[in-house]
Amino acid sequence: MIFLFLLFFGILLGIFTGLVPGIHSNTVISILSTFDIDQIYLIIIMIIPAHMIVSFIPSIFFGIPEQGTVISVLPGHRMTLEGKGLLALKTVILSILLATLISVIMFPISLDLFPTIYSLIQPYIKYIVLGLSIIFVVKTKNPILSLGIFLLAGALGYVSLHSNLEDPFLPLFSGMFAIPIILNYTYSTIKKQNDPQLNKFEIRYVIIGVVGGFLSDLLPGISSPSQVATFFSIFMPINSLGYLSTIASISTSQTIFALSTAASIGKARIGGVAWLEKFIDIRQNNFELLVFMFFSVAITCGIVYLMRKKIASIANMNLSKLNILLAVYLTSIIFILNGFFGLAIFVVSGLLGYLTVRIGVTRTNLMGAVIVPTLMLLFRVFI
Repeated sequence: MIFLFLLFFGILLGIFTGLVPGIHSNTVISILSTFDIDQIYLIIIMIIPAHMIVSFIPSIFFGIPEQGTVISVLPGHRMTLEGKGLLALKTVILSILLATLISVIMFPISLDLFPTIYSLIQPYIKYIVLGLSIIFVVKTKNPILSLGIFLLAGALGYVSLHSNLEDPFLPLFSGMFAIPIILNYTYSTIKKQNDPQLNKFEIRYVIIGVVGGFLSDLLPGISSPSQVATFFSIFMPINSLGYLSTIASISTSQTIFALSTAASIGKARIGGVAWLEKFIDIRQNNFELLVFMFFSVAITCGIVYLMRKKIASIANMNLSKLNILLAVYLTSIIFILNGFFGLAIFVVSGLLGYLTVRIGVTRTNLMGAVIVPTLMLLFRVFI
């Protein structure tokens, strides 16, 4: 009975943190660990990936991103404006379920693969990231403007990430992605959200995403699913549903394979896993952890699917007043977490995001906010 209670409590907690911008699972871990709670109970609650699953809802229906789902705002919210938000949500749910199954099957093999692959690529990681970045900018429709936005975003990202802010990604990505959507919002563009059958689902994007999640756990500084999906788009055309499927699959497989990297090469790329390995031997308990994660994913996806029409009904409302409330909320939570400097980052990143839209540059170039600081770290360029 206590097991079921903890399972559903963890799922509900993840749903709450996934829906509310600025509240992350790592923050909840820090808070819960201060209470006198049995460690095994904390472990059960915190390995539930409900936050990761539900965080796609604000990205798709409201255009409010967090670090991992930031690029999903672009195709996801665009589909909502076209009345296809539920199709986007269904694609994410099915992708997460399939990616979970594939990743769990691959897990035993990954324990042996990670040490071998990591030792081979470690000396060349910085050149791989640099080469991908150059190709990414050159392949855009307007490389000069794209490079300018990419570098400006990189400079802003460097300042934000090196300013000891409590949550540097919140003002950075909320400004770049959420504020332009709020400023450009018109009620007439929102269509009724249809609930069609998912007839054209392509599993290849799930497989690509699982591979991306595997690789992201190998590459330091390239752990964001949005970053990995951005690099994948260099080499292959990905439609809106494919993008969503890829990002959802990367997020899912990354969460599972993070257990493997922690057990095999001592690199926990996710904060929750880093916390987890302090209390248990992940390699010795990986079967129980995987079974628990699989069922918690299935239950969370089932809840989201059953609630999909109620979720989508919000997108059909006139969100003019809600957008004002969202802007006030984001401003308030950013100030509470990061103070006046966080607000300054929020304003500047908002202006940069708005400029990117006005000059017609693809907003994926704003991911320079993370890629450029990563390159500086890898090449040991310190300012």
